[in-house]
Amino acid sequence: MKKRHSIATRIFGLFVLLSLLSGGVVLSNSVSFQHLANRSQSLIDEQLPILVSAAKVAQIGGVITTDATNLALAKSEEALHRAQDSLTNSLPKLALLADSSAVSRRSTEFSLLLQRLSENIESIYRNTETKLKIQAIQRQRRQQLHWLQIDFVEEVTPLTTESQYNMNLLLEKLAQQQTLSEREFRALRLASNAQSQLLKLEADVNLVLDLLQRVSLFSDKNDILTAQSVIDETLLEVNRQILSLASLPSTVTIRQIAEQVDELTSGPGNAIAQSLEVLTLDKKNQLLLSENQAFIGNVRLIIKDAVSFAEQQNADTAEELGRVIENSGRQLNFTLIGIVILTLIVGGYLRNQVLNRLSHVLRSMRHLANGELQPPIAISGKDEVSSLANATNIFNEQAQQVRDNTRMLEEKNQQLTDEILQRKQAEQTLKDTQEELVQAAKLAVLGQLTSGIVHEFSQPLTAIRSNTYLVEQYIEKSRLPEAKEKLFRINQITDRATNLCQHLKSFARKTDDVTQPTHVVTVLKNALDLFSGTLPEHWVDIDVPDNLYVSANDIRLEQVFVNLLSNCIDAIASRQQTETFSPQINIRIGSTTTYQVIHISDNGCGMDASSHSQVFEPFFTTKDVGDGLGLGMSITHNIIQDFGGSITIQSKLGQGTEVILCLKPV
Repeated sequence: MKKRHSIATRIFGLFVLLSLLSGGVVLSNSVSFQHLANRSQSLIDEQLPILVSAAKVAQIGGVITTDATNLALAKSEEALHRAQDSLTNSLPKLALLADSSAVSRRSTEFSLLLQRLSENIESIYRNTETKLKIQAIQRQRRQQLHWLQIDFVEEVTPLTTESQYNMNLLLEKLAQQQTLSEREFRALRLASNAQSQLLKLEADVNLVLDLLQRVSLFSDKNDILTAQSVIDETLLEVNRQILSLASLPSTVTIRQIAEQVDELTSGPGNAIAQSLEVLTLDKKNQLLLSENQAFIGNVRLIIKDAVSFAEQQNADTAEELGRVIENSGRQLNFTLIGIVILTLIVGGYLRNQVLNRLSHVLRSMRHLANGELQPPIAISGKDEVSSLANATNIFNEQAQQVRDNTRMLEEKNQQLTDEILQRKQAEQTLKDTQEELVQAAKLAVLGQLTSGIVHEFSQPLTAIRSNTYLVEQYIEKSRLPEAKEKLFRINQITDRATNLCQHLKSFARKTDDVTQPTHVVTVLKNALDLFSGTLPEHWVDIDVPDNLYVSANDIRLEQVFVNLLSNCIDAIASRQQTETFSPQINIRIGSTTTYQVIHISDNGCGMDASSHSQVFEPFFTTKDVGDGLGLGMSITHNIIQDFGGSITIQSKLGQGTEVILCLKPV
């Protein structure tokens, strides 16, 4: 083994020497760096959470401050709950920091700050919720005062108008007669007094109502107190005016409205008290927000203290790291010098003992890679290079064998290619034969329908002969309208016979295998037309929607229907006829998740299990010799499979047969 791996042994000895020279240096560096790594990892484990906590406190503190302000300034229940939900998510995140190393030294203080912060936020929530309820009541009250003011104006305006009218009448009379009776003077004074009192009452009540509507919008306490003073003084005047107007029965409604205004300004829940309470709640919220700012600031100070401590530890570690790196650098320089010396020694050995010999082997291998076979390589020694040379010689021999084997495989491949070509030709011949059988089956069906087709043509010919005779008679008698009508009838009969000829021609011709959307009702009607002379209409019951399309070929699908209808007719004809027997062929549609299902059933003779198992085999038939080729069902089965569908048969002897076609929908 030593002789065989001498190159590796020598190189290994040189590296062992280098290891002995630099082992002490590496070991010393390893110990130093391990100690430093442990210290650094310890600092990372302790300080990274502190830095992360500081970032989280900055982020969460800003979010809490913003959300607390939004909570205090919420203008709706939705905004209030949205801010509360955000705070509910933020506070637990801040509370999670209580267990981190960032606040381990002041965890009790941190927890107390969080508790007071949560209590303040809860107080702000309750204050804002109360304020929103009061503001909702104030909005309703402003609406009530607005309508009350409108009612008051509608009531007082007719009274002032009436009073002015009475005064105008008395003054006109005074201007005309230059004198008034004592009673008229008294009425004039009363009207004038009532006029002035009503106008003063209208102004005072409007002033009170305006102030009551606006007081809830004031944001200054002094403004609210001033408004309250004005309202109280004005209400005293209103009460005196109400007393002076008490004698007038038309002022009952006005007095009632004035009493309602007085009720709205008195009591613990009046507009002034509610406005003052809203200001008080806002002031409390501002104080609580200020406290929250202080609490958040204290939390940040706790984190800042932990960060400062961590920074001091980082500075000490960095200083120690600098010393270790400096010592390691000197040791590394000595190690690099030893490595350079060893590299020069190894380089000389590799060049003289390995590379020159190896280059000779590589040239030979390069020629082999280009497909050029070489004579055996002569390399002395028993090391790895000689082993590689021997392997190259073996590969050269194997390459020659591969070349010989490749030539044999090419010959075999050509034989296989010829056989595949012959098989494809045989498959094409088989396909052509199958198409000929399909065409023969179609022609056989047409042959079986000959009697019905002859009947279809004999009837039109008879009708044409009869109508031609009548036309001659009408022309001789100069009855041209009747002759024209009979000629039109002859034309219709001729068109029907032409269409039948075209249908027979289309059905009999060869068709391509193109699959396309096919209208089932049209194809089924064309197939039934071929049996118009042999299949009574009352035998057939069709339940097929007019909009049904399937993926098929119209001519080949018509051949399927013709084959199946022909079998139905033969089955009914083969069943023992009784007086109560009524021939019936049912065609209906079903569906599955992937197919449109066409059911064609008859109440004919049916078939036994033996016939049922062979029904799709070519040239199998239950008919007499000469009545059928036995290809109908086999061809039908192949056509449906070409469409990507399936066909199944259910039959009971003496009861009938049902054929189920599954075709792809469009």
